[in-house]
Amino acid sequence: MAKQRIVYAPIDRPDVEVLVDDAWCPGELRAWTQHDDDTWTADVQYRPPGERSSFIATFTAADVRADTVDRSHGRGVGEQ
Repeated sequence: MAKQRIVYAPIDRPDVEVLVDDAWCPGELRAWTQHDDDTWTADVQYRPPGERSSFIATFTAADVRADTVDRSHGRGVGEQ
C-alpha cells in the first residue's frame, strides 16, 4: 500500500522527461507515489520518438526529470 500519493489535475500536470530505452522522452507527470520502502514512482503520459501515440507508464524517480522545454501550450484555462 502506498504511504503517500500526489495526483495532479490535468491543468496542473508538470512537464517532465522520462528515460525510455536510453532516450529522454517528453511527457506529463500525472502522479507521484511514495511506497512503504520510501521509494517514489511516477505515473507519466509520454510519447517516444517517432511514435504517434502516447503511453502511460510508471517510472522510478531516477528515470524522471524536469523538462527543459515548455510544452504547456493549449493546456491553459480559457484557451481556444
